Amino acid sequence: MKNPDEDDPVIMAFLQARMGSSRLPGKVLMPIHGQTILERAIRRLRESPVVDEIAVLTTVSPLDDAIVQEAHKLGTLVHRGSEADVLERFQEAAELFHPGIIIRATADNPLIEIGSLERIVEALKSRNLDWCIEKDLPYGSATEAVTAAALEQTHLRARETRHREHVTLYIKEHPEGFRVGLLDPPAALRHPGIRLTVDTPEDFQFMNSLIGKIAEYAHPLPLTEYIALALSN
Repeated sequence: MKNPDEDDPVIMAFLQARMGSSRLPGKVLMPIHGQTILERAIRRLRESPVVDEIAVLTTVSPLDDAIVQEAHKLGTLVHRGSEADVLERFQEAAELFHPGIIIRATADNPLIEIGSLERIVEALKSRNLDWCIEKDLPYGSATEAVTAAALEQTHLRARETRHREHVTLYIKEHPEGFRVGLLDPPAALRHPGIRLTVDTPEDFQFMNSLIGKIAEYAHPLPLTEYIALALSN
């Protein structure tokens, strides 16, 4: 990993993952055409030129030992922390790995929009923002960029349980205290009505069918190809 620098900060993707899920337990390690959902998320994060390193952030629960094994097999860093206090887990990882900018992603999203990572990081840096996201992407394909400094301030200020569980919710609900950026993605990607996450058995069946319809080789395919296929069906 490169050394931190004010003008060229280390950019890390923190991929939160856990096996516990009331609607679909173990979903992040469910295979979709030869790759677990966790692996698909990691492969798409790695495809972005702005990501210096990826860390899988999971919990200390024994259930999540399997996630640690898969993450190590895939060559990513790992941090284990609180299951309920996800914000604390992120802050601990930030203190451990020292990134300047953090891209937050979740491991139940196998079709992350790769190009968005570069756009939100560029906006964060060029506009001196604390937090940035692209709106109106298909549900489950977006990531967020946040500075390590803003994450630390959120960790210090947020006290409500829901703010500890949802890492950036405090920033979204207190925009007066942060410099926030809400970007419009390219028109071809503006389809918020399309659901591309795995939270239920029905989601898994849909994503398994969608991904299986297009051959994928050495590199992940652009999200626009999956959007076109979803719209045609």
